[in-house]
Amino acid sequence: MSVLEVKNLQKFFKIPGCKPVHVLKGVDFSVKSGERVAILGRSGSGKSTLLHILGGLLKPSSGTVRRCANIGFVFQAYHLMPELTVLENVVLPTMARGMKKAKAYENASRLLNEVGLTDRIEHLPGELSGGERQRVALARALVTEPELVLADEPTGNLDAMTGAGILEMLTRLSNRKTALVMVTHSLEAAEICDRTLKLENGILV
Repeated sequence: MSVLEVKNLQKFFKIPGCKPVHVLKGVDFSVKSGERVAILGRSGSGKSTLLHILGGLLKPSSGTVRRCANIGFVFQAYHLMPELTVLENVVLPTMARGMKKAKAYENASRLLNEVGLTDRIEHLPGELSGGERQRVALARALVTEPELVLADEPTGNLDAMTGAGILEMLTRLSNRKTALVMVTHSLEAAEICDRTLKLENGILV
């Protein structure tokens, strides 16, 4: 069963006084339940634009995206709420899903324990290192038990050792029923996936 289907996806960006920039040129692919897919490409190739469209954060210029209802998102820049504690940040997505409070806090506490942050749950994001923030972001993406996780350069802001730890956690915590689509420029990150696609000139190959 597919959790994501993309057909003839196009994206133009309009810049005043210039011709529209054609970033995505007919992207087609699908992802099955439990499958892990890496999308490789150089910086500026449109990888993040594609992922944001897949997650509903950007609208395509044309084409269709069909996805499962429950998705998690791991951002390169973390996007944690600075005024909320670690625990509150992880629990936040459960509110939109209507998850019961007890279940939400149980899931959040368990995930924070599994990423080694039990002693940091009352800290604010500004008190954490980059690697710790990414671990919080990973726990937040998984707290609703999603069918699909979208990850945007999850190791892009981290040193090699910290990045390797994040990849190990992502592999371990997203069970085989959870599909993963990860955009990255890192061959090491792509190695945890079942299949690798490359974004070239706005087309996946």
